[in-house]
Amino acid sequence: MNVQFSLTASTTTGGQGKPETMPSGAGSVASADQASGIRDMKDMALKERQGTSVSVGQEQLIRTIERAVKSLQGPQTTLEISIHEKTHDIMVKVLNKDTGELIREVPREKTLDLVANMMELAGLLIDEKI
Repeated sequence: MNVQFSLTASTTTGGQGKPETMPSGAGSVASADQASGIRDMKDMALKERQGTSVSVGQEQLIRTIERAVKSLQGPQTTLEISIHEKTHDIMVKVLNKDTGELIREVPREKTLDLVANMMELAGLLIDEKI
């Protein structure tokens, strides 16, 4: 019997996880108040559509911070939990969601196969009376 199910986890940053940018102070008070609400590229695009000008320095800062946050988050992962057929132990696999590449496997399937072979040799897996 082989039972499998998958869980998908994604990381999101809340309001505290997003960096805030401060205006350079060179603009007027009204434009500084409008520009101070920019937290990410989506906010910046929204402000530009509303007619608020964003300095090149602020735009570069926002892009740099977003790249840093994205690199710290790592790949999106999928958790796959299954039961080994011969030993009936639980196996957990962490897979990269984009590529399907195996990141980590606990315990390793090869190890469970080795344990199953050892149990078979010891007669623990087959309970037959002759």
